[in-house]
Amino acid sequence: MTFSRLIRFVPESDSSTVLLGEPVDSEQDVGLASRKGQEIKARVFSGKSALAPGDLTDKVEKVSKILSPLSQQEAGTIRCIGINVGTCIPRKYECC
Repeated sequence: MTFSRLIRFVPESDSSTVLLGEPVDSEQDVGLASRKGQEIKARVFSGKSALAPGDLTDKVEKVSKILSPLSQQEAGTIRCIGINVGTCIPRKYECC
């Protein structure tokens, strides 16, 4: 399950499938290539989640669309708690 650059994508071969893979070209900027409409090829992982990608297979797919690394179901809720730096710095961190 070792990878250098994991991407979650929709392959050109089946628009109803979501796959995980690693770009074949280790130097290719997949975000820029996608934006420019350039071809991106990825070696496919056996798993279905970035949290458990499985093993790298010999299967290679052309990327149709790059997706976020985690699906909406995997991301859950993000909660952030912090201080308002603009009001706290003048009071030397004596907040709240």
